[in-house]
Amino acid sequence: MSKRQGRQSSGKRYSSSSQSRRRLHIPHRSRHVPDSEWRRTYPGPVPPQWQEIAEAKGFDVVGRVRDRSHVVLRCRACGGDTVQKSFALRTAQPICGGCLETRRLQDAAKCGFTLLERDEMHHKYGHYRLPCGHAARLQFGRVERLAREGKAAGRAGFHCPTCYTARLSSDAAARGWTLLGPDPEGNANYRSYRHDSCGHTQRIAIANIITGRFGCEQCGTCWSAAPSEIYVLAFEVPHKGSFIKLGYSRDPESRLRYQLGIPGSVEASVLYRFPMRTGHIAQKTEKALHGKLKQRFPDWVIPCNELADWINVKTEIYRADILPHVLTHLKAATANRQTSPRSGKPRSSG
Repeated sequence: MSKRQGRQSSGKRYSSSSQSRRRLHIPHRSRHVPDSEWRRTYPGPVPPQWQEIAEAKGFDVVGRVRDRSHVVLRCRACGGDTVQKSFALRTAQPICGGCLETRRLQDAAKCGFTLLERDEMHHKYGHYRLPCGHAARLQFGRVERLAREGKAAGRAGFHCPTCYTARLSSDAAARGWTLLGPDPEGNANYRSYRHDSCGHTQRIAIANIITGRFGCEQCGTCWSAAPSEIYVLAFEVPHKGSFIKLGYSRDPESRLRYQLGIPGSVEASVLYRFPMRTGHIAQKTEKALHGKLKQRFPDWVIPCNELADWINVKTEIYRADILPHVLTHLKAATANRQTSPRSGKPRSSG
């Protein structure tokens, strides 16, 4: 028998019984076709030129299935069988489904993931088991890039929706709220929450839940009427020295961690906190104190741009040497400050 004759008869030897024992990789555009269609052998022979083209591209044509347009290609590298149209074989480089699956499994292993299954709704996605133990839907390309480039410094290398939701719930509970679900308006930066105290439902920015810079629209009070604190913050900038920041806030720790923008390499802490009955009293007391300090100790006031690269604010910053005087004035001011029961406006007791 000639080589050409052997090639022509090779399609007939790929019987339905042999197909049932081997896995067929189906291109994503054809996965809507029932599996039984792919297990039905097409009786026509394989043209010799198809076999020559396949060999040049790393495959052997081992049969024809479904109809006259489809062939089964066996990869010479991995031995996997992939269905392709004869037109794709002749005009393009076919993709081996077995090799593709192996690469995806290897990429997942490099990232510490486990590939569970491909996503049937979109061919570019798969379902993975993450290092945290939860399953997530991820893009194959994203996992491939992570396997190739590695994770960024200080990053976990993956985002688990389940863990993230649990963290959002914990952040909300710490503020007295309950996470209900996604934002009803579809903004990814917001979520829907319920206030534990009054039961009010409200959409709130995730960043505001973390920092505490929000209030309940039903039972909350505005900043000027809500309790507040005057704080003294200390921080040390490399090669520049020690400094203090004087200000007021409902949550000084949140102010330090989220609003001031102090780099993590800078040692910073809230040294003193002086409770105020309202934000209005805190603001008035703080402004009066700044006026006295600038008048009496102008040399210890930091110029606006001197620490621009180290903290987000440009004013109300002093050299640390002024701290004893700040505390003296602040203790005196807070001790003398009280609220009139009739008008609610702050006044001096002296």
